[in-house]
Amino acid sequence: MGCSIRPQFKKVTTKLEPPNHIIVQPGNFVLENEHSFQDVYRLGKLLGTGTFGEVRVCSHRASMVKRAVKIIRKDLLTSAHHRATLDNEIKILKSLDHPNIIRVYEFFEEVKRLYIVMEYCKGGELFSEIVERGGLSESCAACIMKQIFLTLEYLKKLGVIHRDLKPENILLEEKHDITNIKIIDFGTALILNETGVKIKGNAGTIFYMSPEVLNGMYTVACDMWSAGIIMYIMLAGYPPFDGKNNQEIIESIKQGKFSLTNEPWDNISDSAKTLVSQLLCAEEVRLTPEEALKYKWIIANNRNSVHESEVTKILNNLRDFRATSILRDAIKTYITTQYISASDVKDLKEVFMSIDTNHDGKISGGELIKEYSKIMDEEEAKDLVGKIIKEVDLDKNGYIDYSEFLRANLDSKKVLSEEHLTAAFRLFDHDGNGRISAEEMKRILEGESALDVGIWSKIIQEFDVNGDGEIDIEEFGLLLKTITPSLAIAM
Repeated sequence: MGCSIRPQFKKVTTKLEPPNHIIVQPGNFVLENEHSFQDVYRLGKLLGTGTFGEVRVCSHRASMVKRAVKIIRKDLLTSAHHRATLDNEIKILKSLDHPNIIRVYEFFEEVKRLYIVMEYCKGGELFSEIVERGGLSESCAACIMKQIFLTLEYLKKLGVIHRDLKPENILLEEKHDITNIKIIDFGTALILNETGVKIKGNAGTIFYMSPEVLNGMYTVACDMWSAGIIMYIMLAGYPPFDGKNNQEIIESIKQGKFSLTNEPWDNISDSAKTLVSQLLCAEEVRLTPEEALKYKWIIANNRNSVHESEVTKILNNLRDFRATSILRDAIKTYITTQYISASDVKDLKEVFMSIDTNHDGKISGGELIKEYSKIMDEEEAKDLVGKIIKEVDLDKNGYIDYSEFLRANLDSKKVLSEEHLTAAFRLFDHDGNGRISAEEMKRILEGESALDVGIWSKIIQEFDVNGDGEIDIEEFGLLLKTITPSLAIAM
């Protein structure tokens, strides 16, 4: 059915302030879809196979958006540990919000299979790119390594260890485009409650395991060893530690001897060799991501390509941005994180990275003050930044996270299209009756808080034009300020 949004509806002027403990994050919208996977998606070509299933391209039937889906055969999950690994991957990915980490959208569980729907990267694996090229130039390798270090610094600040970093788990958004990578496969990742803690046991792929992982006691520094292996392979075209079998490879890694002489190393810069050596070394002297980002080789091969005018435009957008209501902003967050393509945010991503000077994957008040102080008095900048963070910081962590940055800067016409509004309405309308109830809103937005359903009823009141206690499709369009006679949302 199609419902036209009629301009004769009265304008709603009452605004109810939501409680401060309603926290909206992209992870709010990563939910189990209770429909059949085949009813929601159309399966496409095979991308890869693994121990428990396969990964395929899929097309969202309603929007035709292409995504990737990890399909797991439940009969192959022969232990509780296997299932826990999958649950762990979803849990961790829901909590992450970084331009170089794959997004997870939703998941399905059926009698025989599990489906995890994620971002689709057309460029394929970094491993395939290395094989196809027979190794990468220093400038290409440095571009990739900077993105890896940025991601590892973000994860380190959150206490997350990936534990299986390798070229097969790094995807390119577009074919042959090494400027936009995505790190995937967080099934064996861990979240640490305190820094410096030692982890027991091992996980990962032998070629990329550090000596301390093989010895069964290690820290977050193990990911930087894996990064060093990746850098070596990109430059040389082969791994630093090899052997005829797993045991020989393990012994080679434990000895820690590798070559930086002869071909192709004779033609590789000393600064690149130094960085590799500072990564493939003892845990206690190994570089941190923050230290690696300051290395001459990384800086020299990654010149800032963001023009000052682009930054100024973003600063103006942030200055002018106004939060509206918790529901309206939540819907924009959902659309931004689930339906806006990587190509649409490529320039915004570059500006975000340039403002985030401490590389922690979020923008602090101090970083914004530094930018605004270039165009106004510092005290004026401090006052303005305080107001900006209050408006933009939807999850109330005191920073502007990546998705919050995108939400504040994307063109509303692109975000609030008919197609996107339909998808958002369907997400909230859990029972499919054409109306959003307080309980349905609570299901999406409550998160870990436990709020009385009356709170959600009050939020609905702001947009409930006909007073029936729910939001129908026409009221939904109105709350997003899409009052246009020609706009029809198909249900």
